[in-house]
Amino acid sequence: MKLPLKLRIVITAFITLLVWGHITWDFFHGGIPTHYLLHDDNLPGIPNWLGGLALPFFTWFLLYRIHKRIDKPEMPVTSERLRSVISRFLLAMGISIAISIFFTFEIDVIDYIMLTIFVLAFIFPLYKSEYLLGWVIGSTFTFGAIIPIGFGSIFALIFFILYKSPRMIKGFLTKKNV
Repeated sequence: MKLPLKLRIVITAFITLLVWGHITWDFFHGGIPTHYLLHDDNLPGIPNWLGGLALPFFTWFLLYRIHKRIDKPEMPVTSERLRSVISRFLLAMGISIAISIFFTFEIDVIDYIMLTIFVLAFIFPLYKSEYLLGWVIGSTFTFGAIIPIGFGSIFALIFFILYKSPRMIKGFLTKKNV
């Protein structure tokens, strides 16, 4: 199974409905919350409605990137690849939800989870779009959409560097010895 245009539209529409449903609920139950960078009221605030505009576009962009990566004619086992994409998405979303719960209940294990994720970035390509989308979707309820999009994008860049650097160094050293 590939990731056709119709499925990408359905997923993006579903995410759009979820985020705007949440914003509408907030509006009628005490107002739309504002999230502050680094959880500090002195820093600029980002209202949730802004995430309602950004998240559908971000979702569409990441789904397009996934589509371009897995829907190539030379990929004979595309359905297996889509299953892998879904598994990675669900894994990232689960970890993100766990971090959100730990943050909400002020349980001090987030640093350990993040350290583990950074170590795993050397082994697994955690920079891929499905991981980023899972991260953002999983933490949007707690942190709004903009903060997870921003931090998730920065993490994806760092994870790319952590994953690719050892392989480039190894390739350079192997080529140098030949």
